[in-house]
Amino acid sequence: MPTVVRLIGGYPTVPVQVRVGEREVSLHTVPDLEQLVDRGALLRGEAEPPYWAHLWPGARVLARYVDRWVETRGRRVLELGCGLGLPALVAALGGADVVCVDQVPAALGFVAASAAANRVSCVCVCADFHALAADARFDYVLAAEVAYDPERFAALAEVIVRHLAPGGVALLTDGYRVDTRTLYRELGARGRATHAVDLEVVEEGRRAPVRLVAVSGPRC
Repeated sequence: MPTVVRLIGGYPTVPVQVRVGEREVSLHTVPDLEQLVDRGALLRGEAEPPYWAHLWPGARVLARYVDRWVETRGRRVLELGCGLGLPALVAALGGADVVCVDQVPAALGFVAASAAANRVSCVCVCADFHALAADARFDYVLAAEVAYDPERFAALAEVIVRHLAPGGVALLTDGYRVDTRTLYRELGARGRATHAVDLEVVEEGRRAPVRLVAVSGPRC
C-alpha cells in the first residue's frame, strides 16, 4: 500500500523509523524537503529555510548519547530549539518528563505527532528559548546544533545556566557550522565547566564533524 501523507503545519509528513541504539524511534519528517524550498525567495532574502525540518547529524549524535549514557527515568528534560525533536523523544522513551521548545509552530506539530506515534508525551512550548519561565529547572538541557548565531551566544549561555537544576547537566552538539568558541567562553564566564569530545559521523555519504559538549550545572 502507498504511504499515506498527512499535513502538519502546512507541511507534508510521513513517519520514518530512525535507529537510535537498540531503539526504533518513529519520527515524522518532511519528504523531499528540498522540493519545498523556494530557492529564489531564499536568495532574495524573502524567506528563511526550514532548518527545523532537517534531521541534523548533531541531533542523531545527541539522541544516541542520551539513549546510551543518560538515565532519564523520572528526570526533567528540556530540549531547546528542538526541531524534529529526536533527542527529546529518546529521553521521553526513557521515562523522562520532557519539554520541547521551538519558535516554529510546525516543528512542535511534528514533535507532537512523533510523540503520539511512540506512545509518549512531550510538553511543547512555542517560544524563543529565552522566553521560558525564569523559575523552570531541568535535570538535563539538550540542544542539538542550535549555536549558529554568534550574536545570541550570550543569551543561549544564560538560558542554559538559568534552567539547569542543581547537579544538572546540559548536553550540546555543535556541527562546526560557525565559530562557537565564544559560546563556551560565555559559559565559562558564568562559572560552568565544559567537557567536549570531537566525533565524526557520516551524513549523505560524507563525513561530518560533530562536537559533543557537556556543561556542568550548579552543585547546590
